Amino acid sequence: MFRRALLAVMLLLLTLILLQCDGRALNRGLSVSDDDGYSFLSQQTENACEQLPPPVLTEILGPAFNPRYMSIEEPPVAEGSDHANPAGKRDAEPFPPFYVDDTYSLELSNKPAWEVKHVSESIPHSDGDARVRTRRDLFNDILETMEPADTTSATALEPTEDDQTQSSRAVRSFGGKGRTRSAATGGSPRPWECEAKIRWIDLGPEYFPRFLRTVECTRQKCWYGHYSCQPRSFTVKILRRRTGECVQSDRLRRIGVDGLPGELRELWVWEERAVNFCCDCAPAL
Repeated sequence: MFRRALLAVMLLLLTLILLQCDGRALNRGLSVSDDDGYSFLSQQTENACEQLPPPVLTEILGPAFNPRYMSIEEPPVAEGSDHANPAGKRDAEPFPPFYVDDTYSLELSNKPAWEVKHVSESIPHSDGDARVRTRRDLFNDILETMEPADTTSATALEPTEDDQTQSSRAVRSFGGKGRTRSAATGGSPRPWECEAKIRWIDLGPEYFPRFLRTVECTRQKCWYGHYSCQPRSFTVKILRRRTGECVQSDRLRRIGVDGLPGELRELWVWEERAVNFCCDCAPAL
Protein backbone atom coordinates (compact mmCIF):
# COMPACT_ATOMS: atom_id res chain seq x y z
CA MET A 1 0.00 0.00 0.00
CA PHE A 2 2.86 2.31 0.89
CA ARG A 3 4.58 1.56 -2.41
CA ARG A 4 1.45 2.45 -4.36
CA ALA A 5 1.13 5.78 -2.54
CA LEU A 6 4.81 6.55 -3.12
CA LEU A 7 4.49 5.68 -6.81
CA ALA A 8 1.44 7.94 -7.14
CA VAL A 9 3.30 10.84 -5.48
CA MET A 10 6.30 10.35 -7.79
CA LEU A 11 4.07 10.32 -10.86
CA LEU A 12 2.36 13.50 -9.67
CA LEU A 13 5.70 15.26 -9.11
CA LEU A 14 6.95 14.14 -12.52
CA THR A 15 3.81 15.50 -14.16
CA LEU A 16 4.24 18.87 -12.43
CA ILE A 17 7.88 19.08 -13.52
CA LEU A 18 7.00 18.35 -17.15
CA LEU A 19 4.29 21.00 -17.13
CA GLN A 20 6.66 23.59 -15.70
CA CYS A 21 9.33 22.81 -18.28
CA ASP A 22 6.89 23.20 -21.12
CA GLY A 23 4.53 25.98 -20.08
CA ARG A 24 3.34 26.21 -23.62
CA ALA A 25 0.99 23.30 -22.97
CA LEU A 26 -0.88 25.48 -20.47
CA ASN A 27 -0.82 28.70 -22.48
CA ARG A 28 -2.32 27.53 -25.74
CA GLY A 29 -5.27 29.70 -26.58
CA LEU A 30 -6.62 27.33 -29.23
CA SER A 31 -6.09 23.62 -29.68
CA VAL A 32 -4.35 22.50 -32.85
CA SER A 33 -6.07 19.53 -34.45
CA ASP A 34 -3.11 18.39 -36.56
CA ASP A 35 0.23 17.84 -34.85
CA ASP A 36 2.80 19.02 -37.41
CA GLY A 37 5.73 19.07 -35.01
CA TYR A 38 5.66 22.83 -34.39
CA SER A 39 5.28 24.43 -30.97
CA PHE A 40 2.90 27.38 -30.79
CA LEU A 41 2.32 30.03 -28.14
CA SER A 42 -0.80 31.96 -27.23
CA GLN A 43 -1.29 35.71 -27.60
CA GLN A 44 -0.22 36.27 -23.98
CA THR A 45 3.35 35.14 -24.69
CA GLU A 46 3.96 36.79 -28.06
CA ASN A 47 7.02 38.65 -26.74
CA ALA A 48 8.75 35.30 -26.22
CA CYS A 49 9.24 34.94 -29.98
CA GLU A 50 12.58 36.13 -31.36
CA GLN A 51 12.20 38.16 -34.55
CA LEU A 52 13.48 36.97 -37.90
CA PRO A 53 15.70 39.66 -39.47
CA PRO A 54 14.79 41.05 -42.92
CA PRO A 55 17.73 39.28 -44.66
CA VAL A 56 16.32 35.94 -43.52
CA LEU A 57 12.81 36.86 -44.68
CA THR A 58 14.28 38.00 -47.99
CA GLU A 59 16.00 34.63 -48.40
CA ILE A 60 12.72 32.84 -47.67
CA LEU A 61 10.81 35.04 -50.11
CA GLY A 62 13.19 34.17 -52.94
CA PRO A 63 11.73 34.22 -56.47
CA ALA A 64 8.28 35.15 -55.15
CA PHE A 65 9.54 38.74 -54.93
CA ASN A 66 8.61 40.86 -57.97
CA PRO A 67 9.56 44.57 -57.85
CA ARG A 68 6.78 45.39 -60.31
CA TYR A 69 4.12 44.71 -57.71
CA MET A 70 5.81 44.78 -54.28
CA SER A 71 8.34 46.72 -52.25
CA ILE A 72 10.12 46.03 -48.97
CA GLU A 73 10.91 49.69 -48.33
CA GLU A 74 8.25 52.41 -48.30
CA PRO A 75 7.73 53.73 -51.86
CA PRO A 76 8.40 57.44 -52.51
CA VAL A 77 4.71 58.02 -53.36
CA ALA A 78 2.46 57.81 -50.33
CA GLU A 79 -0.63 55.60 -50.34
CA GLY A 80 -3.61 57.17 -52.08
CA SER A 81 -1.80 60.39 -52.93
CA ASP A 82 -3.29 62.68 -55.54
CA HIS A 83 -0.24 62.55 -57.78
CA ALA A 84 -0.21 58.79 -58.12
CA ASN A 85 0.53 57.68 -61.66
CA PRO A 86 -2.45 56.81 -63.85
CA ALA A 87 -2.62 53.12 -64.66
CA GLY A 88 -0.70 52.33 -67.79
CA LYS A 89 1.61 55.34 -67.82
CA ARG A 90 5.29 54.76 -67.20
CA ASP A 91 5.94 54.72 -63.49
CA ALA A 92 8.52 56.68 -61.55
CA GLU A 93 11.90 55.19 -60.69
CA PRO A 94 13.17 53.05 -59.10
CA PHE A 95 10.34 50.63 -59.89
CA PRO A 96 9.96 48.88 -63.25
CA PRO A 97 6.77 49.45 -65.29
CA PHE A 98 3.59 47.93 -63.92
CA TYR A 99 2.51 46.67 -67.37
CA VAL A 100 4.40 44.70 -70.01
CA ASP A 101 3.57 43.64 -73.54
CA ASP A 102 2.29 40.14 -74.26
CA THR A 103 5.57 39.42 -76.11
CA TYR A 104 7.72 40.50 -73.14
CA SER A 105 10.62 38.19 -72.31
CA LEU A 106 13.77 38.97 -70.34
CA GLU A 107 16.59 36.89 -68.87
CA LEU A 108 16.98 38.30 -65.37
CA SER A 109 20.59 37.30 -64.75
CA ASN A 110 23.56 35.47 -66.24
CA LYS A 111 24.11 33.67 -62.94
CA PRO A 112 22.82 30.16 -62.27
CA ALA A 113 19.22 30.27 -61.08
CA TRP A 114 20.09 29.09 -57.54
CA GLU A 115 22.60 31.96 -57.10
CA VAL A 116 20.30 34.83 -58.08
CA LYS A 117 19.27 37.21 -55.29
CA HIS A 118 15.79 38.19 -56.44
CA VAL A 119 15.43 41.13 -54.07
CA SER A 120 18.81 42.79 -54.54
CA GLU A 121 18.97 42.14 -58.30
CA SER A 122 15.91 44.01 -59.55
CA ILE A 123 14.42 43.82 -63.02
CA PRO A 124 16.45 46.05 -65.38
CA HIS A 125 14.53 48.73 -67.23
CA SER A 126 15.21 51.89 -69.20
CA ASP A 127 13.49 55.25 -69.51
CA GLY A 128 13.97 55.17 -73.25
CA ASP A 129 11.67 52.21 -73.77
CA ALA A 130 8.46 52.92 -75.60
CA ARG A 131 5.21 52.80 -73.68
CA VAL A 132 3.71 49.33 -73.57
CA ARG A 133 0.69 48.96 -75.83
CA THR A 134 -2.13 46.80 -74.52
CA ARG A 135 -5.11 45.09 -76.11
CA ARG A 136 -7.27 48.00 -74.99
CA ASP A 137 -5.01 50.35 -76.99
CA LEU A 138 -5.45 48.22 -80.10
CA PHE A 139 -9.20 48.08 -79.53
CA ASN A 140 -9.37 51.87 -79.24
CA ASP A 141 -7.33 52.20 -82.45
CA ILE A 142 -9.88 50.09 -84.29
CA LEU A 143 -12.74 52.17 -82.89
CA GLU A 144 -11.08 55.39 -84.02
CA THR A 145 -10.71 54.05 -87.55
CA MET A 146 -14.45 53.27 -87.53
CA GLU A 147 -15.43 56.83 -86.54
CA PRO A 148 -17.11 58.70 -89.44
CA ALA A 149 -14.80 61.07 -91.27
CA ASP A 150 -15.53 64.79 -91.48
CA THR A 151 -17.02 65.96 -94.80
CA THR A 152 -15.33 69.35 -94.73
CA SER A 153 -12.82 70.37 -97.34
CA ALA A 154 -9.19 69.36 -97.23
CA THR A 155 -8.10 72.87 -96.36
CA ALA A 156 -10.42 72.92 -93.37
CA LEU A 157 -8.91 69.67 -92.11
CA GLU A 158 -5.42 71.14 -91.95
CA PRO A 159 -4.94 72.29 -88.34
CA THR A 160 -3.40 75.63 -87.62
CA GLU A 161 -0.63 76.12 -85.11
CA ASP A 162 -3.13 77.42 -82.53
CA ASP A 163 -5.37 74.39 -83.04
CA GLN A 164 -2.46 72.04 -82.47
CA THR A 165 -1.53 73.84 -79.26
CA GLN A 166 -5.08 73.70 -77.91
CA SER A 167 -5.45 70.04 -78.86
CA SER A 168 -2.20 69.06 -77.16
CA ARG A 169 -3.35 70.75 -73.97
CA ALA A 170 -6.74 69.05 -74.01
CA VAL A 171 -5.66 65.39 -74.22
CA ARG A 172 -6.46 63.08 -71.34
CA SER A 173 -6.00 59.45 -70.36
CA PHE A 174 -8.71 56.83 -70.89
CA GLY A 175 -9.40 53.27 -69.91
CA GLY A 176 -6.66 53.25 -67.29
CA LYS A 177 -4.04 52.46 -69.93
CA GLY A 178 -2.58 55.82 -70.81
CA ARG A 179 -4.70 56.12 -73.94
CA THR A 180 -5.23 59.71 -75.13
CA ARG A 181 -7.89 61.41 -77.20
CA SER A 182 -8.04 64.98 -78.39
CA ALA A 183 -10.60 67.57 -77.42
CA ALA A 184 -12.21 67.19 -80.84
CA THR A 185 -13.71 63.85 -79.77
CA GLY A 186 -15.43 65.33 -76.76
CA GLY A 187 -12.75 65.07 -74.07
CA SER A 188 -14.68 62.56 -71.93
CA PRO A 189 -14.34 58.80 -71.38
CA ARG A 190 -16.19 56.43 -73.67
CA PRO A 191 -19.24 54.86 -71.97
CA TRP A 192 -17.61 51.44 -71.69
CA GLU A 193 -14.31 52.67 -70.26
CA CYS A 194 -13.27 52.79 -66.62
CA GLU A 195 -10.59 55.18 -65.45
CA ALA A 196 -8.03 53.87 -62.96
CA LYS A 197 -4.75 54.73 -61.29
CA ILE A 198 -1.84 52.80 -59.84
CA ARG A 199 -1.27 53.14 -56.11
CA TRP A 200 0.79 51.58 -53.34
CA ILE A 201 -0.96 50.06 -50.33
CA ASP A 202 0.59 49.49 -46.92
CA LEU A 203 -0.26 46.04 -45.56
CA GLY A 204 1.31 46.73 -42.17
CA PRO A 205 4.25 45.22 -40.26
CA GLU A 206 2.70 41.75 -40.24
CA TYR A 207 3.52 41.32 -43.95
CA PHE A 208 6.76 40.95 -45.88
CA PRO A 209 7.08 42.68 -48.28
CA ARG A 210 4.93 45.31 -46.59
CA PHE A 211 3.92 47.32 -49.68
CA LEU A 212 1.90 46.10 -52.67
CA ARG A 213 1.29 47.93 -55.93
CA THR A 214 -2.23 47.70 -57.31
CA VAL A 215 -4.74 49.41 -59.59
CA GLU A 216 -7.64 51.39 -58.12
CA CYS A 217 -10.79 52.19 -60.08
CA THR A 218 -11.46 55.94 -59.99
CA ARG A 219 -14.91 55.62 -61.60
CA GLN A 220 -17.73 53.66 -59.99
CA LYS A 221 -20.22 53.57 -62.89
CA CYS A 222 -19.98 53.05 -66.64
CA TRP A 223 -22.24 52.46 -69.66
CA TYR A 224 -24.62 55.27 -68.72
CA GLY A 225 -24.80 54.16 -65.09
CA HIS A 226 -26.16 50.68 -65.83
CA TYR A 227 -22.81 48.91 -65.37
CA SER A 228 -20.13 49.25 -62.72
CA CYS A 229 -16.34 49.50 -62.88
CA GLN A 230 -14.92 46.33 -61.33
CA PRO A 231 -11.23 45.52 -60.75
CA ARG A 232 -9.67 42.41 -62.28
CA SER A 233 -6.91 40.75 -60.32
CA PHE A 234 -4.11 38.23 -60.32
CA THR A 235 -2.36 36.89 -57.22
CA VAL A 236 1.08 37.14 -55.65
CA LYS A 237 2.62 35.22 -52.76
CA ILE A 238 4.00 37.09 -49.76
CA LEU A 239 4.87 36.29 -46.15
CA ARG A 240 2.56 36.94 -43.19
CA ARG A 241 3.57 36.80 -39.54
CA ARG A 242 1.31 34.91 -37.15
CA THR A 243 1.26 37.13 -34.10
CA GLY A 244 1.90 35.23 -30.87
CA GLU A 245 2.87 31.96 -32.55
CA CYS A 246 6.42 30.67 -32.49
CA VAL A 247 8.48 27.91 -34.00
CA GLN A 248 11.58 26.25 -32.57
CA SER A 249 14.76 27.64 -34.07
CA ASP A 250 16.14 24.23 -35.00
CA ARG A 251 13.42 24.12 -37.69
CA LEU A 252 15.11 27.10 -39.37
CA ARG A 253 18.58 25.61 -39.74
CA ARG A 254 17.81 24.58 -43.30
CA ILE A 255 17.74 28.28 -44.27
CA GLY A 256 20.85 29.20 -42.27
CA VAL A 257 19.25 30.45 -39.04
CA ASP A 258 21.21 29.33 -35.98
CA GLY A 259 19.85 29.28 -32.46
CA LEU A 260 20.01 27.56 -29.12
CA PRO A 261 18.11 24.29 -28.69
CA GLY A 262 14.52 25.08 -27.80
CA GLU A 263 14.85 28.76 -28.73
CA LEU A 264 11.65 30.16 -30.21
CA ARG A 265 11.38 32.31 -33.34
CA GLU A 266 8.33 34.10 -34.73
CA LEU A 267 6.28 32.09 -37.20
CA TRP A 268 5.86 33.33 -40.79
CA VAL A 269 3.54 31.64 -43.30
CA TRP A 270 2.87 32.06 -47.00
CA GLU A 271 -0.22 34.03 -48.03
CA GLU A 272 -1.65 34.56 -51.51
CA ARG A 273 -3.09 38.04 -52.08
CA ALA A 274 -4.89 39.70 -54.98
CA VAL A 275 -3.33 42.51 -57.02
CA ASN A 276 -5.63 44.49 -59.30
CA PHE A 277 -4.28 45.06 -62.80
CA CYS A 278 -7.21 46.78 -64.58
CA CYS A 279 -10.80 47.98 -64.23
CA ASP A 280 -13.52 46.52 -66.46
CA CYS A 281 -17.00 47.78 -67.24
CA ALA A 282 -19.17 44.84 -66.19
CA PRO A 283 -22.73 44.15 -64.95
CA ALA A 284 -23.18 45.04 -61.31
CA LEU A 285 -22.99 42.09 -58.95
